[in-house]
Amino acid sequence: MSLPARDDIDPEYRFDLTRVFETPDEWDDAAAALREELRALESRADEPLETAADLRALLERTEDCYRRRQRLDLYATLYANVNTGSDAAGDLQRRFRDLDETFEPAIAAVLRRLRETDDDRLDALAADLDGYRRYADHLRERAARVRSPGAEDAVAAHAEVRSGPTRVIRAVTTQDFDPPSVECPDGGGAVDEDEDEEAGETVKIRYGNYREELSHPDRDYRRRVYEAYRGELDRFEHTLSRAYAEKLAAAATETELRGYDSIRDRDLRGTYPENGLEPALPGEVHDAMLDAVRSNLGPYHRAQALRREQLGVDTLRPWDLEVSIAEAPDPEIPYEDARADILDALAPLGEDYVARARSFFDERRIDVFPTRNKRTDIPAYCPSSAADGAFVLANYRGGVRTASFVCHELGHALAVSYQREAPTRRATCPTAVSEIPSVLHEILLAERWLAAGGALAAHAANRLLECLGGNLYGSTMGSAFDHRLAAAVEDGEELSAERISDAYADLLGEFRPAVDYGDRGGRDWLGRGLRRPYSSFQYVLGATGALVVRERLREGSLTPGEYREFLRTTGRRDPLDQLERLGVDATSPAPYERAAEAFAAYLDEV
Repeated sequence: MSLPARDDIDPEYRFDLTRVFETPDEWDDAAAALREELRALESRADEPLETAADLRALLERTEDCYRRRQRLDLYATLYANVNTGSDAAGDLQRRFRDLDETFEPAIAAVLRRLRETDDDRLDALAADLDGYRRYADHLRERAARVRSPGAEDAVAAHAEVRSGPTRVIRAVTTQDFDPPSVECPDGGGAVDEDEDEEAGETVKIRYGNYREELSHPDRDYRRRVYEAYRGELDRFEHTLSRAYAEKLAAAATETELRGYDSIRDRDLRGTYPENGLEPALPGEVHDAMLDAVRSNLGPYHRAQALRREQLGVDTLRPWDLEVSIAEAPDPEIPYEDARADILDALAPLGEDYVARARSFFDERRIDVFPTRNKRTDIPAYCPSSAADGAFVLANYRGGVRTASFVCHELGHALAVSYQREAPTRRATCPTAVSEIPSVLHEILLAERWLAAGGALAAHAANRLLECLGGNLYGSTMGSAFDHRLAAAVEDGEELSAERISDAYADLLGEFRPAVDYGDRGGRDWLGRGLRRPYSSFQYVLGATGALVVRERLREGSLTPGEYREFLRTTGRRDPLDQLERLGVDATSPAPYERAAEAFAAYLDEV
């Protein structure tokens, strides 16, 4: 059957965007108001900083502009997510991109003012700012990379061009891609996302349902799904290779323009939501992460051997990697039952934490079920703003995996709940630690289900290995892939389709030696590239940090209150300090070795 219309879903299970803006017209009014504020900000930045009050006024106005921008971005994004067939939603996103062309030069003017102010004088002014001192220091550090007004205007004006490779990849994987139809052995298959099509004897395989169809118990069907989907993507190999190469080339150009040491130096920075801070993670962390995880692949290889044995196959093939290794059928979990299980699972984090989770469910902040004209190419995600908090766009389908996805995104949402107790300049999270709360949520839910026994426990064990293996090992492989190609571009080398394919095939041989990809493994990277090149590192740190937190909570060396305080202060300390407070020295191999041992222990339980 086809997906239901959005209005057919009970409002309780649809998020309420009027919490942000009542209507798109109100959004337009807020956008116009931000344009006025940006003009005022640029005017203020033209004036010298004579007193601490001058500096405070400049920083307060900058912070307020970021607060307004976050809200506009949040609404435009979510409105488009649940109105995918609407020209009005597309227009709203374009208007936001146009607004950003005004936003970036205004912020650059602020940074130039800070750069042009004598360091000693700026130190003296900032010393009297109390809660704005760190904000001033971070903006001043960014100021070293700002360029002339004309150059900044040109950079902003070409933002659409710079994002072109990403849009090409998205267009290929979602619009130009011709979904192949595959006959389903049980006449079922996933509900089709198109209003005028119905799933029945055949299923159309798209980016949004590919992984789900690969989890089907029938191996021959999985093979046909894999071959059909990958075969269609293969048609675009050279287009996707060129787009990815151009994305890395654009990153290298920006790196040179801004004075970063490398693409990696540029990408191991930042927070979400963006508020002007740009905390950096040193490259030695990335080096330590890659070296340590790659030196501890044994448990991941064991997991592949276990998968082969559980599935009863002589050789693992790529279409065997998504199906559950549990012998019993995946139990149906009504959404209300999943909600109750999640709340029970979060008990180790304290009563205040569980109460906040319950309130999040009650406040209509989760868009639960897949519907027509809703984004269904991802299982779930959690955008937010400091002023409005978090929202979760989910596509709940009633099984262990999609319940785990909701729980995962709730981890992000609860982190935002604590962060936004602070003002906008602090109500954020460094990218490097952003995945710790969400992976911790998945671990706790899996443990809750493991204790329940039966089919639920079997599928929970499968999901736990999938989550930890994917985040710890799969994301290390992805990060190594991006690092190898970025380094090649920075060395002036040409990235051909063959070269990219060879790099990916090498890594598959290292990380997944038990999987026989035939002659096409190197092309399995096709479809990557929608995110910033080094984005995978945060998932490795997320799994590593979450496993350490779970162990310390269990042994009592970290209290629930100390963990909640960590969430409250993510916008007040730099990433290395944050990780060290959790017991993670990210520059040494020890935490990654510890994470590999924890993964091996869960593997032994299974």
